[in-house]
Amino acid sequence: MIQETSYRIVDERRNAEMLADEAFLQAFSASAEILGACFVFHPVKEQAARAFALLRDIDVENDWPFGDASQRAQAAACLKRCENEFPEAVSEEFSRLLRGAGFSPAPPWGSVYMDRDKVMYGRTWVALRDWMRAHAIDGRYAENDPEDQFGRLLMLASAVAHERPDVLCELLGDHILCWSERFLRAFSASARTDAYRGAALLCEATLSDVRDLLAIEPARRRLYK
Repeated sequence: MIQETSYRIVDERRNAEMLADEAFLQAFSASAEILGACFVFHPVKEQAARAFALLRDIDVENDWPFGDASQRAQAAACLKRCENEFPEAVSEEFSRLLRGAGFSPAPPWGSVYMDRDKVMYGRTWVALRDWMRAHAIDGRYAENDPEDQFGRLLMLASAVAHERPDVLCELLGDHILCWSERFLRAFSASARTDAYRGAALLCEATLSDVRDLLAIEPARRRLYK
C-alpha cells in the first residue's frame, strides 16, 4: 500500500527565486485562469467562450509561456483544428465530460480519484476546504461544483498566485498535482473534440513545467481511479 505524504520542495533556492519573480507569477496566474475557465464554464458562454477564442487566436506553439516545444506544438495543432466544433460538438462534450450527464470517463473532481469510495465530497475535498478556511481563501466562483473540481482549482491557483504566492506551492503540491496528471490523461484519451483535447494537453504541459520550475515534489496519494 502506498504511504501517503505531503508535498515538499526539493530545491529551496530555486523555489524562492521563482516565487519572487513577478513575471512568472503573472504568467502562471493568467494561464491558469484561461485554462481553468475551459473546464468550469459552458464552452460557448462568457468566460469559457473567451478562453477558447483566445487559445484559437494566439500562437500557442510559440507564445504560450509554459511547456516544452513539442507539447505546445501538439496542443496548438488541436486548438487550430477546433473552430468548426463550436457550438454543437463542444457543448455536447461539456455535458458528457464536465457536467455529469451520465457516466463520465474522466470525472473532474479530485476526491473521485483520491477517496477510497470514489465519491464527490470525499475526505480530500474536506481537506481542501479546511486548507482554504485556514488561509482565509474563498472559492471565488459560486458554481455548483465542489471546490476540488479541476477547473475551479486552476482558477483558485490563478488567484492564489496573484494574491497569496506564499501558499501557492502548498495548493499545487497537496491538492492539485497529486491527481491532475491522472485526470488529464484520462480526459485527453476520452475527449472527442480537438477543443477539449487541446486544452487538456496544454494543461498537462503547463502544470508539469510549473511543477519543475517551482521544484515541487507533489504529495503522494493513493489513487483509486
